[in-house]
Amino acid sequence: MLRTVSRSFASVRWSLLGACFVAAQFNDAHAGSGNAPRNVLVIVADDVGIDMIHQFGSHPASAPTPNIDQLCAEGVSFMNAFTDPICSPTRAGIMTGRYAVRSLIGRPIHEWQNAWSLPITTPTLPKLIAQHAPTPVAMSAVGKWHLGTANNGGALHPNLSGFPYFSGILGNFSFGSEYTNWTKVVNGVSSTTTTYATTDQVDDAIARIGAMPEPWFLYLGFSAAHIPFHAPPANLHTYNLSGPPDATPVEHYRAAVQAMDTEIGRLMQSIAPEVRENTTVIFLADNGSVTDAVLPPGIPNQSKGTLFEGGVRVPFLVSGAGVAYPGSRCYALVQGVDVFNTTLDALGIDPYLASTPTNGIDGISLLPYLERPWAPSEREFIYAQRFEPNGPPPYTSAGYMVRDARWKYVDRGGPGNLFFDLASGSNAEQVNLLDQPLNAEQTEAIKRLRGYLKRILM
Repeated sequence: MLRTVSRSFASVRWSLLGACFVAAQFNDAHAGSGNAPRNVLVIVADDVGIDMIHQFGSHPASAPTPNIDQLCAEGVSFMNAFTDPICSPTRAGIMTGRYAVRSLIGRPIHEWQNAWSLPITTPTLPKLIAQHAPTPVAMSAVGKWHLGTANNGGALHPNLSGFPYFSGILGNFSFGSEYTNWTKVVNGVSSTTTTYATTDQVDDAIARIGAMPEPWFLYLGFSAAHIPFHAPPANLHTYNLSGPPDATPVEHYRAAVQAMDTEIGRLMQSIAPEVRENTTVIFLADNGSVTDAVLPPGIPNQSKGTLFEGGVRVPFLVSGAGVAYPGSRCYALVQGVDVFNTTLDALGIDPYLASTPTNGIDGISLLPYLERPWAPSEREFIYAQRFEPNGPPPYTSAGYMVRDARWKYVDRGGPGNLFFDLASGSNAEQVNLLDQPLNAEQTEAIKRLRGYLKRILM
């Protein structure tokens, strides 16, 4: 799903001089509307596709997630939500409100390397909150970060990116580390901990909520359910695990998802009722499920890391303060970058304060959908991509996906491009319409999708 790219960095910069196409669809009535700011809790799961959360995928083998289900019952579930197919680009989009083509993060970051990562000069979510909130907002980030490198902020990257407080892990578990033996960083200071990572991350989230005055913004990035496969503490799941985790990844992976859900329940129960009433909770995953844990009707080689639906379609909900119709479902097209606008909007801040002549904002606020979940989609299309290396072009390889409510186009170079009619059934992505002559309706659809893609990449 990758293609060679030879565009110059200058061409990308010039393509951003105009107003962002998607940003123009933003509902101005909610752009820093001046309402009393709420608390905002953003929770990001790692490698958890819609097949893992019953509310979104209804997979017969989805993990038990009663606490996420409860958040759905108290909120709006976005049934057509998408991210990039891998972690760092999605997390960069949350922090910047920009597609990967603008954040220049297109592949996972290795935090120990001297390589491109999110520049500490970037206008990020916490920086804008600190600069423009009508009322001072206390802020903390907890858990997995995955946006910095050794030559760009190092262990202080989360703090230099705008968070006054950070505790967690800078990237993935690596070099022999695991969920019960890992390097924890607190405001730039590293130490080794043996506390189960999911539990530790919720412990810290509870502590920060207790320490911060209202209004507050807490970003909680889980490491779960990313590899390594492992057996979580028995009190956090109901699976009867046997055999080495790598030999039975399906059960161990689902146990990790259930353990995360259990700890989310503990987190929510720790928040006083009067605080919860004033808190908007945003939950999403950074990409689809891992290959080794995908079961039919899912397709393993169309999961995490790919631009197929299994790689980019994720669970996404907004719960709590501002929800007019709890338990409703919204079928509008939404993206991970929308967390940026939604968070700022909930705090009474205009997200376009971060927009510059060379960097548009690609997100939209989802707050209007909390009031009218049946409202038509503000987005005409969804966009996702992956490329490498991180940083400005030229890239050694890249792939692009654009889709609307029905049609999907994947540009991976020449004869390998893909075009699907997603309304054709569960096997829609098994039938490439480009393998046969297109009829008039299909021709018009692919022309429209290619036009959307050109507006972003021109």
